[in-house]
Parts: sequence; structure tokens; C-alpha cells
Amino acid sequence: MTKICNDKTGSDKKLHVFCEFIIAAIIGSLVSFIHFPSAWIAAAIAFVVAFAFGIWKEVKDAKKQGNHFCVWDLAWDLVGCLAGAVVAFLANYYTWHDIAGNLI
Repeated sequence: MTKICNDKTGSDKKLHVFCEFIIAAIIGSLVSFIHFPSAWIAAAIAFVVAFAFGIWKEVKDAKKQGNHFCVWDLAWDLVGCLAGAVVAFLANYYTWHDIAGNLI
């Protein structure tokens, strides 16, 4: 029987947000040098990569003895991914546009 997680605000939730934010921000910074038709594409790439890492880590941890799959960890991962995607959007946009919004 699978244990159901009710740990909505555990001590590791801030770490989940921080780690996913860092992963998405780094990926976003790296793809900011690629010129996409829209900066939203860079944000989507950063979000998907970071969230995929979060899912992989949660599944991997669930297989360890005494651990479980926690949907609340994924929810907090989602928050970090969204924050990192904002950074990715801004990095890509301002790499290719000046302050007035004109293409460089």
C-alpha cells in the first residue's frame, strides 16, 4: 500500500522551490543566447527541463527505503519552476531586445 503524503509545508519545501528555481534559471540563462521567435519558448524550455528533473528526483526518492512519493513536493517544485521560467523569459527577451523593446 502506498503511503499518502499529507506534509504540505514540511521543512524541505523551501529547498524544493530553491533548487527548481536555480535549475530553471540556469537553463534559461543558457538558452537565452538562442534567438527564438518568442521569449516564451525559452521560458517553456526552462520550465519543462526543471520540472522533469523534479519529477525524476521525486520518483527516484520514492524508491528509497522509508521514503514516499509526495505530490506536495511536486507542487512546490512547480512554484520554483515558474519563478525560474520568469527569469528565463527576461533573460531571453533582454538578450535580444533593448530597453525600449526594439530588436537589437
